[in-house]
Amino acid sequence: MNDIRKRLPPVVGNDELQLLTNSAVMPRRLKRGIMLLGNFDGFHRGHRALLAAARAESLSRGAPLGAMSVEPHPRQFFAPQSDPFRLSTLATKIRTFSRLGLDFLYSPRFDRAFANQEPERFIEKVLVEGLAVSRIVVGSDFRFGRQRRGDVDLLQRYGAQSGFGVTAVQEIEQDGARYSSTLVRDHLAAGDIDAANALLGDVWSVELRASYDGSVVWPKAVMKPGCGEYRVIVVDAETGWSSSGIAAVSPVSVKLSLNSGESLGRSPVFVDFLGRA
Repeated sequence: MNDIRKRLPPVVGNDELQLLTNSAVMPRRLKRGIMLLGNFDGFHRGHRALLAAARAESLSRGAPLGAMSVEPHPRQFFAPQSDPFRLSTLATKIRTFSRLGLDFLYSPRFDRAFANQEPERFIEKVLVEGLAVSRIVVGSDFRFGRQRRGDVDLLQRYGAQSGFGVTAVQEIEQDGARYSSTLVRDHLAAGDIDAANALLGDVWSVELRASYDGSVVWPKAVMKPGCGEYRVIVVDAETGWSSSGIAAVSPVSVKLSLNSGESLGRSPVFVDFLGRA
């Protein structure tokens, strides 16, 4: 996927969800919001527990609901030569958060300067002065800032001084296994879309660029599922047109065949993986 940031001003979006890339231009109507903090590469059921807590706060206070998720993924930044591992891109995160009813997504660029921020400065400049949050919702093991010094205790101390609350949600498990993006990746690598979707609580979706011959350009940083054929729904990202079909995945290519016999154009499409064909 082309870098969506090159096509977007600092604040974009519509009535459903706004994408923000600069905390200094936070719209007034979105301030004093409830915000989730995390990577959110693949919004799995553990993340949905955070969302449930945040949504309860949002409804009780009548406050905007949002999330922060940096781009690129920190692992992608620090190890650019690593094998493709991502479950989502900025475009699929926007689609997911919009469908979940969030009001905004704050997605700053993750670079050396961002990574080297002292956690205290991040709290003061971004959370308090910029976004002006009223409450933060995080996992109990959340870490942030330079050398990952920031944690829930630091957030709570600063929150007491600066007027924002902190909700720390304990991790949840299924059959003794912690919900995690790593576990989702393991299922996808094995070609077990059903298990991956069960952990996500939704279908796994990838934004692809389609060619007229049915082949597609797979995002470089996004992992492919195990080789095989999969039932999919293809949705045009611009028009909303959709069709069911089959995605044939091999180590070197991905081919889409639509049941309707319609051909794909060159506009981006979201491909929702439903299961094995």
